[in-house]
Amino acid sequence: MKRLRKRARGLAKMASHQLEGVVELTLPYVALGDLRRRWRQKETLLHSALLRKVDKFKRIKIPKDKPLHISGSDGGLLVYGVALNDKKLVDSLYESIQKAPTPKHYKFKGKKRSDYQSWHWTGWAKYSLDPFMSKEYLDAQEEADKFFEDNEEVFHRMSAILGQCAPGVFKQFQTYPLPDGVRRLCGAWLGCAINKGGNNPNQTNKHRDASEAQYGYSGLVSCGNYRRGGLVLWELEMVLETEPGDVVIFPDAIITHSNEPAKGTRSSVVCFTQENVYSYWNRKYNMRLRRKERKKQKISRVNGGKVAKVN
Repeated sequence: MKRLRKRARGLAKMASHQLEGVVELTLPYVALGDLRRRWRQKETLLHSALLRKVDKFKRIKIPKDKPLHISGSDGGLLVYGVALNDKKLVDSLYESIQKAPTPKHYKFKGKKRSDYQSWHWTGWAKYSLDPFMSKEYLDAQEEADKFFEDNEEVFHRMSAILGQCAPGVFKQFQTYPLPDGVRRLCGAWLGCAINKGGNNPNQTNKHRDASEAQYGYSGLVSCGNYRRGGLVLWELEMVLETEPGDVVIFPDAIITHSNEPAKGTRSSVVCFTQENVYSYWNRKYNMRLRRKERKKQKISRVNGGKVAKVN
């Protein structure tokens, strides 16, 4: 905890020095708090109006020399983008992804499930009260550990970016212990989804990563040799034109996102911590859960200040 607090203070100081160089945008038509209130731990349909106006979404690039900070109308952070500007590091990440073993779930009864290859190498609490290491990680543990060792610097830098733009989440992700045998693989985050793409690396469908932390942020970094392939952020009515080595910190549990087709080969890594892990920390260590506090406040308002018993 002493080391964590010291690093958080150092990152906060660094962030304050960068304030003058940050490109800041505010979106008056969307609020972070509203998106969080509408969060459900399952996929929900997009409003048809957004589907009709996608061709008119604003296109934004992440600057090469300064961070991009996009806020909602309530001041809440929606997107934070930074270019790593380290080609050697990014190329090494891409090569590591290409070397990853074919996941066992890629085939079912001898047939390919799809042309899209992905891995979930992480600790999580999927369908379980207590966190555990994912089966995909355990199936390829030696290769997975080599992947994380080779790309430790990437995850260290991504964690530092998280600590600068969302210091509360940065500390919360790392404050509470995990069960024996479960560890954080990606710096501050418990693990990651790795998208190699297979024969179709350039496009993903519209989705929210609804099982991830409602009040957390995930970290995306793309790599490869590609052009285009922008990140579509539907509720923000925006296309983020990312390039290899761009890091995007955003709440992917509450923002529907997808990728435009790219030209070339594009792979990516998304670092995350699950909402169910938050629930584990709440039960085990009394971690504050803001979603529960919101629910109590809502019930209190409905009942004229008196909190009713909920069955």
